[in-house]
Amino acid sequence: MPNYCTSCGAKVEQKHQFCLNCGEKLLSENNNTSSSIPKPPKAEGNNTTAIQPKKSNKIFLISLIAIIAVIIIIIVIVLLYIGRGVIDNRFIGEWEQYDEGYMSLDWNFKNDGSLELNSMNLASWSVKGDQLCIKTNELWDQYLPEETFDEICYNFKFSNNGNTLTLSINGSEYSILIKK
Repeated sequence: MPNYCTSCGAKVEQKHQFCLNCGEKLLSENNNTSSSIPKPPKAEGNNTTAIQPKKSNKIFLISLIAIIAVIIIIIVIVLLYIGRGVIDNRFIGEWEQYDEGYMSLDWNFKNDGSLELNSMNLASWSVKGDQLCIKTNELWDQYLPEETFDEICYNFKFSNNGNTLTLSINGSEYSILIKK
C-alpha cells in the first residue's frame, strides 16, 4: 500500500526521507508516526493536484463591471450635456440690437440661461455646438405674436474684441448686437 505525505498528501515512496512535492521530512514506519492513510491534499503550496479558487477571475469580473458602469455614467452625462446646450459666458450681459426698420431691442443674456428682451423674461438661451438657440416661453407669444416659434437657432460670430455679436440664419445676416 502506498504512503502519503502527512503535510501535503502527495504519494511518496518508502525509500524517500523527504516529500518530493513539498519537501517535508518524512517519518519512518519504525517510529509508527507516519501514516499510510491517504490524506486529502492541501490547497496551498506547489501541489498541482489541489483545486485552487480562481481569485483572478473574480477580480477581473468586478473590474469589468466597474469599468462598464463608469462608461455608462459618462455616456448619460454627455447625452444630457449635449441635449440641453450650455451657457457660454461670452454672451452673458446686456446687448443692444438696432436693425433698420425695427425698434431698438435690448437683449440681456442671464447666466441662469434666461433671456430678457427689453427687461421682460421672454425666453431661455443656450449654445448647442456652433449655434445660439433661443427657446420662447408663454410671455413671448403675448408680446411678440408676429414672431411665434418654439425654438430658433442662429449661427453666431463675435467680432470687435467680443463686443459685437452677429447672428445669422442659413448664411443670411439676421441681427447685430452691440455689447453695452
